Amino acid sequence: MGREPWEKELKDGLEKGTEDAMKQQDEIWASIKKRIDSERASQSSEPAAVPFAPRKTKARRSGRKTAGWMVGTAAAAVIVLALSVQTPPVQAFIDQVKEWFAPQKTVEQELEGSPETSVDSLHESADYVIYIDESRFKMIQGEGVDRIEPVHKPEDDRYPEVYMEISQDQEAPKAVSERLEAELSDQPKVEAEAIQEPVNGFEVRAVGGTGGKEWNDPIVRYYIFDNGQGGSFVVKQQYFLEAAEGYGARFHNMMKEFHITTNAGEKQAGEGE
Repeated sequence: MGREPWEKELKDGLEKGTEDAMKQQDEIWASIKKRIDSERASQSSEPAAVPFAPRKTKARRSGRKTAGWMVGTAAAAVIVLALSVQTPPVQAFIDQVKEWFAPQKTVEQELEGSPETSVDSLHESADYVIYIDESRFKMIQGEGVDRIEPVHKPEDDRYPEVYMEISQDQEAPKAVSERLEAELSDQPKVEAEAIQEPVNGFEVRAVGGTGGKEWNDPIVRYYIFDNGQGGSFVVKQQYFLEAAEGYGARFHNMMKEFHITTNAGEKQAGEGE
């Protein structure tokens, strides 16, 4: 399932309510937006508690702080909706919004044939949130590119590098997909296709080395999807053949908890009306 901007999904959720809810939709949405803008203005005007904190500490504090206003904003939306719309579809959506921005959540997944449970923490960037198992991975936020990599890296250089990078591109997803496919054309095996899971967009993947005959053949996988601003999110995942059921599966499942939070998705929502 694709990850659309959460505010657009919230508005769409209202549309699933009753006819009375539809009549109140604009008023409800205006109230929610007013609260969102107020919360953001308040956060941006607060002085930093530790102006020159190391990047790692700053990223964690920022994520938790921003998560707080997101939860507060979601709570405001819930209050408005609860008072105005009492229908099962809207209530289900309210529960989903509350779950999205919890500071931590328990994630159950199956890896290499065995069930695994982890408590993942919310990490926030300018336009998205994602949940990460901090016992295994760390987030390094950079200029234009955020990188998720293993906490413990093998010292043996026989192992190819493992990481996931998140960036944005000004071009539309299809154009980016075609460009990346062309860039990887010298690899032994390259595939590209439109997908709906874990995101709604395009996937381009390539296997290097021997093309899949050796355990350490590097694998590059791109997810390209609409960022709600006329461009694309580009998620690059790199691991190796033997790690496909481990790191590959974890990266795939991590993308299921990727949610766009930018306001820019309103333009698209308006164009579709």
